[in-house]
Amino acid sequence: MKRIAAIVVCVLMLASTAMAQGDLQSVTAPNMVFENGYIQVVGESEAGQSRYRAKTAAKVIAQANLLSVVKGVTIAGTTTVQEGMLVDADIKTAVGGFLQGAMVVDEQFFPGEGYARVVMRLNLRGESSLYNSMASTLQQPPAALKVEKLPEFKPQAAAAPAPQPVTYDGLIIVVEGTGFKPALANRIIAENQNILFEPSKVSPQMLIERGCGGYTTTEIKAKTLLQSWGSTSPLVVKCVKVQKGTEAVVSVQDATVIFEQDQKSNILSQAKVVFVL
Repeated sequence: MKRIAAIVVCVLMLASTAMAQGDLQSVTAPNMVFENGYIQVVGESEAGQSRYRAKTAAKVIAQANLLSVVKGVTIAGTTTVQEGMLVDADIKTAVGGFLQGAMVVDEQFFPGEGYARVVMRLNLRGESSLYNSMASTLQQPPAALKVEKLPEFKPQAAAAPAPQPVTYDGLIIVVEGTGFKPALANRIIAENQNILFEPSKVSPQMLIERGCGGYTTTEIKAKTLLQSWGSTSPLVVKCVKVQKGTEAVVSVQDATVIFEQDQKSNILSQAKVVFVL
């Protein structure tokens, strides 16, 4: 019995160690960053240092890693945060303020080797987030970002589809296999090049809380996420193509349905939109 108990204890210790190590994983790939809603990096110091020096060095390295990942985040089209910082002072200031909100979510010191490992996280959404820092810029993009202004989508009477039997209160856009890239300012555009959805369509508070919607890898996950936002009957639309990497294009018929359902449920202003990657 004692032997069995010892084995159980060892297994539990190994499981705990594995869980702790799992918490230390970086989240830096764009799809994972947008799906999880945060950037997470690991900073590791050199060995042979005191606890204080090792932790300080690890934190500095983690901060540098965070800045590198943030700079690579796509704003819209092919424009990254780094490029935005070069052409617009407001973006540079916003990113600087955003980095101040980085949280240390875990830190470890290994006395035997004399090194430390620090995990830091930056949220994309919510208070002290990238969307919070850049909301005004995303809703009114400066000319330097070269975001093409498109006419707003309005359904044509002749193209109006039959009345829908249910009222939809959320939107799932399936972009799987199209080359679509998550971005801070993803847009949904009708085939006639009229705009349906972009940051300016979202209420300021919802843009901070939800960004331009959510990102998942399956429709089931998308429905679960929307349910957490109060949506119980989402409309599922498959995009017909992607343009500029970050703009999902839908048919005019689907755009008309989205427009009409939005008039009933305020789907877009509440960012009750999820992209299935």
